[in-house]
Amino acid sequence: MKKTFASVTVEEVHEALRLWHKGMPERWPLSNLRLSLLLYQEAEAHGSLAEAGPAALNRAVLEKALTVLAGTRPDAAALLRARFEHGQDAVVLANSFNIAESSFYYRQRQAIEHLTAIINELEAQASKNWQKRMLNRLQPPSYAELVGVEEARETIIKALMAPDNHFIVAIDGLGGIGKTALADQVTRDLINTPRFQEIAWITAKQTHLSTLGRLQIDSGRPALTFPMLIDELSKQFDLPVGASRSVLDRQRLVRRFLRERACLIVIDNLETVADYRLLLPELRQWLNPTKFLLTSRLRLLDEPDVFSYSLRELSWEAALQLIRMEARRSGFMDLMQADEKALRKIYEVVGGNPLALKLVVGQLRFHSLSYVLERFVPGQEVRGEQDLFDYIYSEIWETLSSDSKVTLLALTQAGETGFTFDHLVAVSGLPVERVSVCLQELILLSLVDTGGSLTERRYRLHRLTEVFLLRALAEE
Repeated sequence: MKKTFASVTVEEVHEALRLWHKGMPERWPLSNLRLSLLLYQEAEAHGSLAEAGPAALNRAVLEKALTVLAGTRPDAAALLRARFEHGQDAVVLANSFNIAESSFYYRQRQAIEHLTAIINELEAQASKNWQKRMLNRLQPPSYAELVGVEEARETIIKALMAPDNHFIVAIDGLGGIGKTALADQVTRDLINTPRFQEIAWITAKQTHLSTLGRLQIDSGRPALTFPMLIDELSKQFDLPVGASRSVLDRQRLVRRFLRERACLIVIDNLETVADYRLLLPELRQWLNPTKFLLTSRLRLLDEPDVFSYSLRELSWEAALQLIRMEARRSGFMDLMQADEKALRKIYEVVGGNPLALKLVVGQLRFHSLSYVLERFVPGQEVRGEQDLFDYIYSEIWETLSSDSKVTLLALTQAGETGFTFDHLVAVSGLPVERVSVCLQELILLSLVDTGGSLTERRYRLHRLTEVFLLRALAEE
């Protein structure tokens, strides 16, 4: 995504000067600069700009730039102050400088050009510092390059850039499908725009992939509660919250901060939040201009004000690109030189789940392709793959009703095209109303994908879900 940090033109600076003492125009040309945000934060500690609004920010930028201009071109700074800050007439000033009126306007234009160059230099530095500060709030990316998510990336960025709607955006999908990586990339894209004044990233649970192709899960990490969220935001925003402040005081301080600024708050792994249904009403109190980007295994389709994007598994072409990229990244020559027919077998077994693909690539360092893929066959008990299934499915599987399990097992016969609702009812042997209820639950849990059209919905499973279900069935 191309960088779009703000810069101003001579005409915009002239307009800002002209509006120095005016009332409330539709747009203050300098109030949305990163520089104005920096000046706001510097002055807020002294209360001088805390309640002032865009007009004061406009003047603060001019004051800063004119001070710099006075150090190199004092005559130009004095001319602009006399003309715009003090409102002196151009003819009177021309006479005081003992020059013609046309010459005065030429000098004024030159002074504004110099001032514009200074503002843009200050803005470039302020933007660079702001970007560095926001990036420091993110973890190092877990990917070298994202593949197969171009449409998803564009859709989510468009929703978050919208000024008047989509204040809660959710990326949902199975574990390992790439939700965190996509949210990270989108956040980095938005850091390269002037859309948000502050960005925070809150992670509820960490999962790492070792170089040996094994999952490392921080299972002992506590679930994120609302008070913990308040504390984390206070820390990232450098708010003055001492131990003496009550939880309610800290909550009010954070809420005021978010309501006065256009912030982006990313909450990763929402399913680990203690009772997320209670969290969403709290977040709604902070909306507009602040927005939230959530990642969750749980689909929020039943929340009417949530823009929900369901992340699907990679296509074969994207999966192949990911496998090749992982091979290049680690210098795995055998995998880099393997033909597509051999690599297609990986996709046929584990599907397009990026985490599963990376796990297979990691284990191919030590074992043959046939050996690694055979370990995904039902009845095999191997620790590496069991970690993967435990991470993605086991916790959810234990919470399902027997009818929901029957519905899932029926879908193992649906193949790539999926079942229609009537076909699913026939194969499952369950009453229509039970299939309807179970299907809705399974979709919200990201266990069933929907396709087809508005007139004929079709339901199918991820390939990896089929493997897990067949393993579970073999073990029962």
